[in-house]
Amino acid sequence: MHDVNFHHDHELTQHEFLGCCKDCQHSLEIIKPHIMAFADRIRQYDEAALRALPPDDLYRLFLILDDLAHMDAGEHLAELILAEPEINAALPEIRAYYDTFFSIHEVHLAERLLSTSAPWETLKSFPLYPRYEALVKNQIELYNIEPGSRLAFIGCGPVPSSLILLNHLAGIRSVGLEIDDTTAALSRKVVGSLGLEREIDIVHGDETLLRDLDWDTILVAAMAMPKKRIFGNLRRILMETGKTDASVFYRTYSGMRAILHAPVADDDIDGFTIVGRFFPMGRVNNTVVIAKLDG
Repeated sequence: MHDVNFHHDHELTQHEFLGCCKDCQHSLEIIKPHIMAFADRIRQYDEAALRALPPDDLYRLFLILDDLAHMDAGEHLAELILAEPEINAALPEIRAYYDTFFSIHEVHLAERLLSTSAPWETLKSFPLYPRYEALVKNQIELYNIEPGSRLAFIGCGPVPSSLILLNHLAGIRSVGLEIDDTTAALSRKVVGSLGLEREIDIVHGDETLLRDLDWDTILVAAMAMPKKRIFGNLRRILMETGKTDASVFYRTYSGMRAILHAPVADDDIDGFTIVGRFFPMGRVNNTVVIAKLDG
């Protein structure tokens, strides 16, 4: 996967937008065929077929969707795209592909990290590392975590890159929660391969375990689901533990990036008030939102 040239030829070129504001119905008509063509393309793959693809081919397929999500387009255009009936009908398939891609991609990366004698160099060489680093650097500025405090991350996955980079760049200690036991075990091995087992704990379980864990701040992964259940449990836990002033950070998708994954909805975070929102720059996917308990 690390042999893929990130500087590839884009299927949707700027030439197609000559004389267009990139924020109108005409823009939608230009973009729609590319989105529908991608949807048609991924319909030929079930999950088993995707997992059977060579890593480089899997990544090249991802880049087609990635280009669409990171178009330099106006905010109104994203609303038009998501509301267009044919595109809206295809979104579940597109978003399911995106989730599956990252599931496969992170397992591939975990296997690479565990099979090399130079895991840090391997981690830094994979194509998406600059995005993760940019996202985490932005969040380090937002967290304002006191020295000695601890972050709890819900949905850490097989390669808990956020926790790894938060510790690597800012010395932040953490605990990662992962609901799948096999994934949690793999994540624990990855942390150990990087020599961070004293800084990062990986626990098998969901957000309800936070009642009995040591933490000061919470981060909810973009792909941790279902959000409504997670935030409902967090609301109860914050009240039961007396941590009613604790910040809950969560990642979501906004603008064109919402084609990748359903954004966190207002009713998902019932009982919380948004106190800050920080939009992504460059090829970073996630908007970072800060929430606190109502009242």
